[in-house]
Amino acid sequence: MGILEFFHKITMYFVRDSEDFIPDMNEAQRYGNDGEDALIRILCREMPCCKIKRNVFVSTDEGNAEIDCLVLYRDKLFAIEVKCWKGKLIDQGDDFLKEKTDTLTEQVYRKHLKSPFKQLGRAVYLLKKQIPVKAWINTVVFFEADALASISVRSDDVWFERIPDLVNYIRNNGRPSFGTGANDFFEKCIPADCLYDNVRESILHCRINRDTLRFESLQGTVSAEQIVSIDIEHHWHYDNLHITLTDGSKRWVSLENAKIQINDHEGNRVYALCHLDYIELGRTILP
Repeated sequence: MGILEFFHKITMYFVRDSEDFIPDMNEAQRYGNDGEDALIRILCREMPCCKIKRNVFVSTDEGNAEIDCLVLYRDKLFAIEVKCWKGKLIDQGDDFLKEKTDTLTEQVYRKHLKSPFKQLGRAVYLLKKQIPVKAWINTVVFFEADALASISVRSDDVWFERIPDLVNYIRNNGRPSFGTGANDFFEKCIPADCLYDNVRESILHCRINRDTLRFESLQGTVSAEQIVSIDIEHHWHYDNLHITLTDGSKRWVSLENAKIQINDHEGNRVYALCHLDYIELGRTILP
């Protein structure tokens, strides 16, 4: 190794070390993400003919939003907001009051939370603005029952705390869309991409700029349309990218400090692959 090459590698190490990390996740965010994972696994198991898009990305001139779970079941669409709130929940109309009792001190902690019914209603309104296809979207709020001490809901909107009840509702209730409207609408929805930092246990739902997902492999150019996921193996001054394509084949690329541009509703940002361990492009989930 020549002296210039050695100093280049040292320089790249410090450059890579200074790159930004994706935002940290708090305990509540991790718990909520795990709850969404569990719900989707059960929906896929119980309804093998459904299609699911997770973390549907909504971006309009009137605002941005995200829908936790969009389910297509036959000719019906269901937008599901998942809440994994702990403690006692009381619906107050404009918001929810959460009460949680400390098991050691018996002190009661109270916190006001945004109404998930209003949150979901706004997200669906914006989604319909984003996608000009006529379809009916059934809205459902699911409260993860294992975390609840009790729940009191005043709203007439549809909500459940038991998965079998939610599955039964999707199968046997809900308003259908005319013709192919539900399927046409579903196909135009954009599921968020996911960035994973396994060391910091962080996940970022976002939309990756497809122009920054273009790589040159020994087998030729790999573009975003071909990519399902990317496993990233780190070395002190470069990264190995193990890319899985839509046809199931693999590509391998080695890069010094590649970066991707993303949008996560808070603006455009750039992240280096040296601080990421896995990238999953948004896709339709099939049982």
